[in-house]
Amino acid sequence: MNKANKHWKHFSIMALCAIGIIACKKEGLDNFSLTDNVTTMVSAGDIAGEMTKNSDEVTIPVKVTLAHPATKAFQVGLQLNTDTVPRLIEEESLTDVYAVNTESIIVPNAVNVAYGASEASFEIRVSISELEKYFGHDVALAYDLTDPGKGNTLDQKTKVIVFNTEDILKQEEIHYVSITNGGGGIIEASRRKNYSVTSAGISIPLGISLAGTPGNFFEVSTEVDEDTVATLVKNGTLPKNTIALATNQFELKDTYQVGSNLSQADMNVIIPWSSIEEHADHTLAIVVKLTATSRHVLDTEKNHVVVVIQPNMVMERDVTDLGTLTVDHDNGGGPDAGEGSNKLVDGNYSSKFFQPDFRANSWFQLAFDEAQFIGAYTITSGNDAADRDMKDWNLQGSDDGENWETLDTRSGETFATRNLTVRYDFDATHAYKYFRLNVTDNNGSGVIQVSEWRLIQVP
Repeated sequence: MNKANKHWKHFSIMALCAIGIIACKKEGLDNFSLTDNVTTMVSAGDIAGEMTKNSDEVTIPVKVTLAHPATKAFQVGLQLNTDTVPRLIEEESLTDVYAVNTESIIVPNAVNVAYGASEASFEIRVSISELEKYFGHDVALAYDLTDPGKGNTLDQKTKVIVFNTEDILKQEEIHYVSITNGGGGIIEASRRKNYSVTSAGISIPLGISLAGTPGNFFEVSTEVDEDTVATLVKNGTLPKNTIALATNQFELKDTYQVGSNLSQADMNVIIPWSSIEEHADHTLAIVVKLTATSRHVLDTEKNHVVVVIQPNMVMERDVTDLGTLTVDHDNGGGPDAGEGSNKLVDGNYSSKFFQPDFRANSWFQLAFDEAQFIGAYTITSGNDAADRDMKDWNLQGSDDGENWETLDTRSGETFATRNLTVRYDFDATHAYKYFRLNVTDNNGSGVIQVSEWRLIQVP
């Protein structure tokens, strides 16, 4: 064989080998490639990783699994299953488990499955306030797979997810809702403690508190429990003369709102003077309860309070008419003139005392035959120019009309409207026979006008 033939034979053998290797490699690739249009079965899966939370919700990662890798990308529908968990609990197939309220669960509409994937994941979100209700217990929810695309089929359609709330929450993180003042006990309105006075009656501040980091706004429902008052009287907790106020004898709203990012809200019980005066010989009581909250958890130890009112210890009396008025200088027409000093205490809030020649040390005085325990007074602005209104003053008390104690001092006071009555409270510690209002400045005029000055006796 010559050299040329030898080389040609060698080249032919090499070429055949190369072709064979390429064919072998292609055959191997074909064996590992995805076959077009081969469908697979999809199954609902369980929790697929660590649950996370913020102040409003818990996020639960969930997976779905495929019997074979997806030959095409497709979607699988998702929906919340509302029936399975309650049924399983009723049948006792699930024990010591609580069903998560479906209104607090958010499930996406679909999960995307990528080409070549053997599984996919999505997130279920649950209101954290719903889980707080069952802290320390197992809870369950369920979801369904629907409509797998691209001709794929469902194997396990429904999945029940069970987990313990302590897997995601800690005791100190629970948002408890409670009554701020006196929650779980008794709060007594007496001698100007635990209440404020309005023209309509007394207002007892109870308040609503939220423990933990605040989030979205929520509502709290209330009720009054009349039956508990009788029980507390029977067991000696409340005096025998205690009666429960009827629903038309006080004011309390059925629902209160706690605003977004707030931990406190006002909640007041208002007792009209008519209710207090009608039952002046009794002790009055109301049992206020928080019954429900749209978010978070009621503190069962502090979701109620017994409100006790001692009428003789809260009833006030206007004693102005028992006193004798004098002023440092009067209107030119004298005390009985149309705008004389007697108009200052005549009980007519439309009349007024007009004092000319303001001297920055004007005073009005009421003297009583018997010492009066005064804890509040009112000033009513005049009917015209605001620069005539009192701005700075002090109230003094005296036992003899010679030696004076300053009881209350005000500066920079303004009256927003004409003939406006403003109440001023102060801490009274002693009863006096003489009370003097010293006016040290007004709003710029050379005269003073005041429609009314009244002294209020407090318990």
